Amino acid sequence: MTYYKNLLPLFLLIVCFGLGACGPSAEELNTSAMEKLENEDFGGALEDLNKAIEQDSGYAVSYFNRGHVYIKTGELLKVLENFDKAIHLDSGYVEAYYNRGIIYSYFEEYDKSMADFNKVIVLHPEDTEAYVSRALVRSWLGDREGELADLKVAARLGDHAIRELLEDNGIEWDDEAAKEGTSDHEDEKALTR
Repeated sequence: MTYYKNLLPLFLLIVCFGLGACGPSAEELNTSAMEKLENEDFGGALEDLNKAIEQDSGYAVSYFNRGHVYIKTGELLKVLENFDKAIHLDSGYVEAYYNRGIIYSYFEEYDKSMADFNKVIVLHPEDTEAYVSRALVRSWLGDREGELADLKVAARLGDHAIRELLEDNGIEWDDEAAKEGTSDHEDEKALTR
């Protein structure tokens, strides 16, 4: 009988640590990290996210969320590393592409930024923010035609602020070019590259 009493604690340790049943899950650690981030406890948020990644290195959300912590701490190269990893793990992660596109814009890496916004639009064609962000990059590149085409699509998809902006500037947004999207413009651009 004492033999079994001695094995019970060992068995419980194996079950708890071997199966990962003890302690919070990667999802729970992410939730805790986001609460800490909201309260500006960046160290605590990073600690939770690092634990989540140790527990499940294939959970793309942990890398994405860790990227957001690094935005708050101003470590933008680490932001890119984490968004890259999230996208590597989940090639359909729209939010990671969008946010990485924003960071690339900050670094004036406009080709990479455009590629990410294009990917967002392919994965989620109704995403007005992606059209607006791509329009902004196009304006920086001097592509006025592409900028207007993207703004018109965003307006047609329901972005009221963009509708008002275009109307205030006397630009019709509900025309045939906006309804067709920017595919013709993209084809022209591809031919000139």
